[in-house]
Amino acid sequence: MSNATIAVGLASFGMSGRIFHAPFIEKHPNFELKSILERSKNTSKEFYPNAQIVRNYSELLEDTGIELIVVNTPSYLHYEMAKQALLAGKNVIIEKPFTSNSEEGLELIQLAKSKNLLLSVYHNKRFEGDFSTIKSLLKENRLGTLTKFQIALHRYKPEIGVKKWKENNIPAAGLLYDIGSHLIDQCLHLFGWPIALKSDLQKQRKDSNVIDYFRITLVYKNFEAVIISDMLTQKNNPTYVLKGTSADFTKYGRDTQEAMLNSGIINWDTLGMDVKENYGVLTSTQNEGTVVITTQHKSYMEYYQNIYDVLKNDSKLLVTPEEGLDVIKIIEWALSISNLT
Repeated sequence: MSNATIAVGLASFGMSGRIFHAPFIEKHPNFELKSILERSKNTSKEFYPNAQIVRNYSELLEDTGIELIVVNTPSYLHYEMAKQALLAGKNVIIEKPFTSNSEEGLELIQLAKSKNLLLSVYHNKRFEGDFSTIKSLLKENRLGTLTKFQIALHRYKPEIGVKKWKENNIPAAGLLYDIGSHLIDQCLHLFGWPIALKSDLQKQRKDSNVIDYFRITLVYKNFEAVIISDMLTQKNNPTYVLKGTSADFTKYGRDTQEAMLNSGIINWDTLGMDVKENYGVLTSTQNEGTVVITTQHKSYMEYYQNIYDVLKNDSKLLVTPEEGLDVIKIIEWALSISNLT
């Protein structure tokens, strides 16, 4: 097992960089957060005084000491910046969504392969306790034959946000590319490619320029997997609902990692641990009662540990660019059959 250190360049220090990437790179003993791109501010210096602040992306590309670049910039920039990094001989992690369209994604995959470089998409919600718990229930056949699968991630944000790259009519903007990427990835990871698709896409908020509601149904041979998200729901709805011939499973609440990381006070021992009141409930369809299912403890660090193991220990990549590309293809499919204009 290698103990070599990998120097990392972080392409942005917005919410994604501050919460989902920098803490894990800094905490991991074999990563060095070498450089952070901040075009005008010095915010990262307060948190990571040993990291160098650079003002231009070219400085990350030209730094021969940097082995890995995290492209966590606005979605419409992912393709071009990842391409530049690959051409510069850097391994690349791309924040979701992978790219704005499947043609761009395929080109990046081919480029990475031609240069024998790592390319991965940051689908970190695979490394959350509730999703891991769901995987275990299905693997152990605790529900019998699955008849329904639903993920719902609701928010209440009725006002148009200030981030123009999320709210304006530009490539890869809107809730479908944002939250939708994660939920589609979870379904594809569990069940593979669907045989059919149903799509309900809407712009619900006043003056919205982007999709801010979706209900997408991935149709499989014996059941349907439904993913739902919107920005106008206040009530507490279940996050996961699974129905089977032997039992049903319902879970409320969301993974705790984002909230804890956003607070700035990180307890690495408890990061990702679910609160008991959000534990899921397994209910027998044979009148055998209910069982509380303790949510498994997971951490986004597993993603970064895998990246290290792939680069230094020849391990198998857990989140491949081909999987990221499949997510974009599903989004394109959903858009193509929607009546939304």
